[in-house]
Amino acid sequence: MKLNSFIFNCPTRVMFAEHESASIASYAEDMGIIKPLLVSDRGLVENGVLEPVIESLSDSGIPYETFYEVPPDSDIDCVNKAAEFARDKECNSIIAVGGGSVLDTAKVVNLCLNQGSDLLANQGLNILHERLSPFIALPTTAGTGSEVSFVAAIKDRCEKRKLVFGSRFLAPDLAILDPTLLLSLPSKLTAATGMDALTHAIEALACSVTQSPLTEILSIEAMRLLFEHLQRATRNGDDIDARAGTLVASTMAGIAFTNSGVGIIHALAHATGALFKTHHGLTNAIFLPHGMRFNKEESCHVYARAARSLGYADRQNDDTACDILIGKVEELMESISIPPQLRTIGVPAMEGELLEHWSELVLEDPSIMFNPRYATTEDVIDIYERAY
Repeated sequence: MKLNSFIFNCPTRVMFAEHESASIASYAEDMGIIKPLLVSDRGLVENGVLEPVIESLSDSGIPYETFYEVPPDSDIDCVNKAAEFARDKECNSIIAVGGGSVLDTAKVVNLCLNQGSDLLANQGLNILHERLSPFIALPTTAGTGSEVSFVAAIKDRCEKRKLVFGSRFLAPDLAILDPTLLLSLPSKLTAATGMDALTHAIEALACSVTQSPLTEILSIEAMRLLFEHLQRATRNGDDIDARAGTLVASTMAGIAFTNSGVGIIHALAHATGALFKTHHGLTNAIFLPHGMRFNKEESCHVYARAARSLGYADRQNDDTACDILIGKVEELMESISIPPQLRTIGVPAMEGELLEHWSELVLEDPSIMFNPRYATTEDVIDIYERAY
């Protein structure tokens, strides 16, 4: 196998331990954090998820300000409001506790604090060229990998599209992986976010131009952990070992896709979510087997190698081993009650101008540039029809 040329980055320090969120003050002090903005959402506050973080900061005497107004699918208005509040309160750092929406919001708020409030001027990939303010991320879902990724996606509701920001300087300085923070995560969100992580792993694995041995081993091990633990975590949220397995898998997949990129599945999900407000992880899951079949023409050998590494295939030829892996994805989806069709999550039957607009959003999405197989308008419409 000929190796691609590659660069691998993982600037985020990762700390994993049960109840480690209760020690956040010591990490903050080591990082020179003086007055952080604590970013989260109301649901986590009401469920008591933030209590160990708040107690640790309060007991240590570290002053902090709070912004708990992050919605499930954050947008420009939320970022601007939080950034203005942080500037007014003279916060010098960010601590974010939450899922992907919270962590992505915090990333772009940190960007605004350091680069000014013009979001559009900083949109795109590799725009930043210097470190931002200290940033600690504590994920409360096992899905996005945002605690270690270099990217953030924020909705522009007026234009009905996602704004993508990407730079290694956006990545948090520290990610604290505390599986106890996931214990209150509902079953449906556990399943949907877990499938988001699986999509990250599988797409990172198949990005033929940017993939490397480092991203491959991270992707396959993340897949192994998710196939082993996601069903358990979905059925029994109090299973701390299953929670830990999915959380570590999500972070590994996050490191992998940050270095390799994602592909057509994410492009399809981004466009669908922007137009119809569908859950990102759930939308990824529905498109996942169809995207894998589309990419099979270019990625069959990679999928087959993963199937053998995971113990699902042995002496079968690549084509059969690839199909076995896709079948395992569909079996996992069924076992955690992920619906197989877009119509079941509120996506309407598209035709005419709406279908044309949606397909344009898919093909314009930055994720698709890393896909191993070139996609046309006809290709994305065919995938939609199969997934619908």
